[in-house]
Formats: sequence, structure tokens, C-alpha cells
Amino acid sequence: MTQPLRRSEWRQTDTGAWTCSLGERGTRVRLFQKRKDGMFYQGPDRVALGTRDRGEAERLGRQLYAALITGGGPGQYAAHELRMPQEGGRRVISGPVPLGELWRRFRSECGTFLDNKAHTRQDVEYRAPVLLAYFGTTRDVRTLTPRDVLNYGVARRAGGIRYAKGKKTERVGQRTVHADLVLLRAMLRWACGVPASDSDPAGPRWLERNPLDGLRVDREKNPVRPVASWERFLATREALRNLAAQATTDRERAKWLRLELALVLAEGTGRRRGAIVALSWEDIDFGAGTIRWRAEYDKKGVESVIPVPNALLEELAGFRKQLGALTGRVFPSVREPRHAMPADLLTQWLAAAERKANLPKLAGGLWHPYRRKWASERMHLPLKAVADAGGWKDVTTLLTCYQHADEAALLEVMSEPRKRAEKKRADLPKSLER
Repeated sequence: MTQPLRRSEWRQTDTGAWTCSLGERGTRVRLFQKRKDGMFYQGPDRVALGTRDRGEAERLGRQLYAALITGGGPGQYAAHELRMPQEGGRRVISGPVPLGELWRRFRSECGTFLDNKAHTRQDVEYRAPVLLAYFGTTRDVRTLTPRDVLNYGVARRAGGIRYAKGKKTERVGQRTVHADLVLLRAMLRWACGVPASDSDPAGPRWLERNPLDGLRVDREKNPVRPVASWERFLATREALRNLAAQATTDRERAKWLRLELALVLAEGTGRRRGAIVALSWEDIDFGAGTIRWRAEYDKKGVESVIPVPNALLEELAGFRKQLGALTGRVFPSVREPRHAMPADLLTQWLAAAERKANLPKLAGGLWHPYRRKWASERMHLPLKAVADAGGWKDVTTLLTCYQHADEAALLEVMSEPRKRAEKKRADLPKSLER
């Protein structure tokens, strides 16, 4: 198996010149920058590469290393004899890859990024300015090193990076740093796959080598997220009924009734807030006893038709009767009933209802604690079935972020009476003895 070429990090010497080595002792190519006013001695073991660009110098240095391995020597290779892109009969050295230009092309050309949901793209577009502000839009990404990544993590966690006029980053945790660097590495991987020139798709890649390839970034363990309880659900629902009873207008009464309906759906289906608010009455098949969760409103873009228990169907039918609705959106917008209301509006209403019920605020969300409640209550059921019913694309996220063992579950595990005994020969059935 071919071992990867060992490479040292670029570093500056006492004179301010950059240097880097490729290979190991005995077979090594050292790249170094000539001082501006210094002399360069061409010889059997020295070759002038004819470039001040570190990325290009490293690419040519790797070719020299390959020549050494195959029995040649550096003195046999002049710079013009090394394999370089050609244009009009002259050598072309690819220029730097500025981080700002990389981001501009990535956000407009990368299919993986463009295929994401709008809120995912919005999250990425929030992180990119912070990266650009720290490293600089003109920073050549080929010169990025693990030390740069480490320094970025320190600065990002500390906060204070000015990324827009009058805006600075706040103190964050390692999970945020990890998400930023996931974006940076995705951009670098993409640049390694696109051609440097649109006129030559089969030509050299825009970025020949990912400078952060193989870099591991520590990630915090998923924090314990709050899980709603059955008592919290009942208290909130009671508060909503009181608010509806005290309403002075039909519009206000319908508001609290719809919020109660959303709460019942969240507790009974475990679905995300965005999927719930996008439901239409046509998605609920009372005859077949199913709910259709449409892909266009699903975070993962997966469509599914999930059966629901009769008790939940009866509650949904009761809400539909009280609201006087037969078709259309379950949660229509006031201004445009053909469209769903903003999901944030439901969150504001739920916060008001919980204050009315004098419930302690859960740190970490209002709707998602019910999704965790739903998942945790089903820990005894097959994982795949729980993931499919609740809208998780894989069981990993379900296990690591949503299912939380409570004290009762832990005690049940600790109280398991069965003991594993060693199977002895005398214990085997006589029919198996020889």
C-alpha cells in the first residue's frame, strides 16, 4: 500500500522566507523562498521553480520528489520541463484561490449547497461571513494550515470577530466552531473537483490539493436537551382551553384553538413544528386513519404516510368541527389563507400559553421538547420504526439527540433480574453428549 507523502507545515525562517519539506530523511525535497535581494545557486541538487506562489511551488516540488523516487535527480529537471498547464504554448501557473472568490462560486455553483432547504442555506450564509472576516477575503486557501484552524477556533469561541458593520460574534461553544469548519472543508473539497478553467473541463482542478485534508476537529458531546413531560402538556392544554373560553372574539378563540391543535399534533406525532404548520386537512385521511407528511415541508425532504391511532383521529375530527373547516390549510395565514401561517407565530403563542400556565421555561426550545418526549417514550420500540414514524432519516440522530433515558428507565435497566451463568458440560441435554 502506497504511503502518503509526508509534508511539513510551511513556516517562516528568521529571514522571513517561507520553507517547507516533502518526504523523509534520505529522500526529501525542501522548498524555500529566495530572499528578495538574495542570490540563488543553480546546481545538481537545486532547481529554480520560477514561482513565488507556495501552492504552485508545492505542486512542482511533489513532481521533483516523484523524479527522485523513480531514479532521476533534481538537476535533470528545469522548471520548464516540469508538467504544467499550457496555454498558447507558454507555461501557465495557476494563481491563488482567494477565500472570498471560493465562497462566491461555492454558493452559486455547488449543487449540494443549492439543493439544501432555504433555512439550511440561510444558516450557511450566516457562518460564511465570520470565516471571511477572520481569514480575509483575499486569503489564498492553499496556504491554510492546521495551526490556522486552531487559532480560528480560539478566536471564535472567545467572540469579538467583527464580521459586519457594527456586528461582532458572541462567545460560542465548540459545536459552533465545528459547524463553521465543516463549511470551510466542504468548500475546499468542492474546489478540488471543479476545473480551473471553464473552457477546459478536463484540465487542472481549481484547487489541486485540499490543505486541510485529514484534519480532525474536536466536537463537543451533544448537550442534554430539555424533554417535555406529560404533566407539562396537560397544564399547557388546560391554559389554552381557559384562554379560548375567555376570548371575546371568534378570531381570538380560533387562535387558541389552533394552538391547542398544534400542541396535540406535536405530542401525538412527534413531528417538527414546520411540518405540522404546513399540514392541510386533505393530508389527514380520516377514512384510512393516516397523515401524509409532504416532502416539500419536511426538513429532510422525505415524504411519508403514517398511520395514527383512533384516539388522535377523533381529537383531530373534533378540532376540525370546532374550527368549521373541511378543506384547506390546518393553520392558515390570516392575510392569505391559501398559505400556512408563519411557524414563528405558533412559537410566540405557545410561549404566552406557558406563561399563563405558570410553567418554568425550558432552556433550549418550545416545540422540540415535545419531539424529544415522543422519541423518549418509545425507547422500548424498534429504532427503525420509531425513526420512520417520527420523520428521522436515520437512527443515529434519534439515538444521540432525541432519546433520553429518565430515572425510571435507568432503574429498570439496573433492576434486571436475569443473570448470565456459565454453561457446563453436565448441564447439556443428554442427546448432545457423545
